[in-house]
Amino acid sequence: MNQSAEKLWNEFIKEYEIKEGRYTAWSFGRTPEMADELLQEVLQGEKRGTSGLKRAYELEQEEIPKAGDYSILLDGRGEAAAIIQAKLIDILPYKSITDLHGYLEGEGERNLAYWRKVHRPFFEAELTEANEIFTEEHLVVYEYFEVVYRKK
Repeated sequence: MNQSAEKLWNEFIKEYEIKEGRYTAWSFGRTPEMADELLQEVLQGEKRGTSGLKRAYELEQEEIPKAGDYSILLDGRGEAAAIIQAKLIDILPYKSITDLHGYLEGEGERNLAYWRKVHRPFFEAELTEANEIFTEEHLVVYEYFEVVYRKK
């Protein structure tokens, strides 16, 4: 259990008098630098969506997020920085991701072309590690979220 995540969660549920709830704690990307960069985009309000391969959830035996789920975002050092709540989950083929998804992801040029440019290699690398080949038919879990609490 991440102590900084637990502390942030306890502050949040006390302040908002939440009686039930659970969370997952994670960071964006594959490197500490990417985690910090994308976290800043969230905190600045530019990044309001994130996406991952459904197959990666299956391989890692992780639950697919549902609307209403909470996540604690960690920085590149593994310290809790913010809590987000999933508002909408889309599960659709990679080839069906839209410009709106790319915009809400908040990265780079905030469009579909940029989203594909950075996500395809990321997804290919994930599947290569599992000795699988990425195709545009692979399902993407797209999570639209809202920041509900920030570290004080």
